[in-house]
Amino acid sequence: MKEELKKLGLTENETKVYLALLELGSTNAGQIIKKIKTHRNIVYDNLDKLIEKGLVSFVTIKNIKHFEATSSGELKEYIEKQKEEILNKEKIADKIIPNIDKLRISAERKQEATIFKGKKGLKTILEEMTKTKDEILVFGTGWGMRETVGSYYEQWHLKLKQNKIKAKILLPKINRGLFLKPFIAKYLSEINIMPSTIAVYEDKVLNIVWGEEPIAVLIISDKASESYRHYFNMLWKIAKK
Repeated sequence: MKEELKKLGLTENETKVYLALLELGSTNAGQIIKKIKTHRNIVYDNLDKLIEKGLVSFVTIKNIKHFEATSSGELKEYIEKQKEEILNKEKIADKIIPNIDKLRISAERKQEATIFKGKKGLKTILEEMTKTKDEILVFGTGWGMRETVGSYYEQWHLKLKQNKIKAKILLPKINRGLFLKPFIAKYLSEINIMPSTIAVYEDKVLNIVWGEEPIAVLIISDKASESYRHYFNMLWKIAKK
């Protein structure tokens, strides 16, 4: 019966004390200690736990406590209490699980950075952009993309248009008119233009340095994208159509 009692939730020592009481009947702690050969503090501690569970009762006779196992019905009551506790825990779990998922997702979305080198690597990230559901904001240089990727320049803009992606671009005044749909353009003086092309979308910031072997750095960060988006909107207000 020892293993079965442990399966019901009793510890090793609780089980020893409980079984000793079943065999001894009403008895004092000294007899239990002698029978199971366990330190008195452990016996007293586990007697208290069993009393709390409703599986042991005691009476005091001539200032000495006599313990005995309660009826089998109390064991059934103990199991019923466990079932009730499990149901309450399930309700608590159902309540907090949505918050746990939010925190877990938030933790997963830590800041990351990836470097793409060469035209092939650059096209990989540009292709990903054509699948976004978010608006794309670009700090443009007015040169670089067409010269670097050739005919893919027109293909990329066409894919954005076909996927109905909204897009805005800030360009230097000297490059007035050099943009393709779906982009809407506004123009700034050259002193406000970035030395590299920066695109902001979703929680991403893509920084591209153009050239024969272009390099693109993709930063995934809510804070960074929010900061660049705020800066873009500020410049968009002062830029000219």
